[in-house]
Amino acid sequence: IEQKNWTHVRKLVGYLRYDTPIAVAALNALYRHELRLFQNFFLPSVKLLRKERVGARVRRRYDAPQTPLDRLLAADTLSPAQQAELIAYRDGLNPAEIGRRIADLHNRLLLLAKEKTEQLCLSSLPTALPDIHKGIRIKAC
Repeated sequence: IEQKNWTHVRKLVGYLRYDTPIAVAALNALYRHELRLFQNFFLPSVKLLRKERVGARVRRRYDAPQTPLDRLLAADTLSPAQQAELIAYRDGLNPAEIGRRIADLHNRLLLLAKEKTEQLCLSSLPTALPDIHKGIRIKAC
């Protein structure tokens, strides 16, 4: 996964340990295919048009929410055949099914990372006998 995309990945899957080959494959399937389809074809976003200072406040102005596909079509850089192909591809997708696949992959990732994360958490617990004068304090994982 490219460095610039880490923030998007962290928002979706958190900071668990995904270092087994199976977990990495599931993470790549989630991010490179399912999430890409959902974001580009069905998830509208707003773009910042300008910022203006009004006294001590900064007022931001955004354009209307549009999906990345709608922005691409509005830019009029594609040929009519390419536009028709993308629209037909979007119309053939089922956003509910994509959402279910995203949820399934997310749950699979959580299960794959759970054991690894628990092992890491247990390894951070003190293994030596505690000092009897200080008491015992163990941070919950």
